[in-house]
Amino acid sequence: MLPRCPQGRLLAALFVIALVTGPLSAAAQKVPAPEEVSGFKIGADYHLATYAQAHKYYTMLAQASPLIRVFEVGKTPLDRPMVYAVITSAENMAKLDRYKEIARRLSLVKGVDPDEARKLAAEGRAVVYIDGGLHASECAPAQHLIQLAYDLVTGTDEETRQIRDQVITVLVFANPD
Repeated sequence: MLPRCPQGRLLAALFVIALVTGPLSAAAQKVPAPEEVSGFKIGADYHLATYAQAHKYYTMLAQASPLIRVFEVGKTPLDRPMVYAVITSAENMAKLDRYKEIARRLSLVKGVDPDEARKLAAEGRAVVYIDGGLHASECAPAQHLIQLAYDLVTGTDEETRQIRDQVITVLVFANPD
């Protein structure tokens, strides 16, 4: 039953809006900014995030958002976990195994005729691999991976949404040691 006075109806409408949008905005607010983990703005003069901080940040992002997953591929020579992050839309993330299979079949080519290849390509998603930190003297790319992960996960502009919808982004720290 709706309230009879206009103010009561307005309050009821605002309450319904808060119920519907509250969980969405709360989820968006839980995504930590990189500086919350590193203690400084990524790219700030005289500050470099360590691999441990980057790994921790990726893990926190993955806990806060369905748009990023972190995978461990093994250990480094110094026994650190070697991880990479996958960032894409929640819809794409739910079909990640299917997209891996499509990429595998298209890359092997064997047993895939041209018509099937076109269908697979139309169904699949572009995979963009970005690595950083290969050479110890090149610190900017590894730092950039942290900020890029944040921007791709939290961006609400149309361009970022299209990237998440159309692309599976793979971010890799190439040499954590």
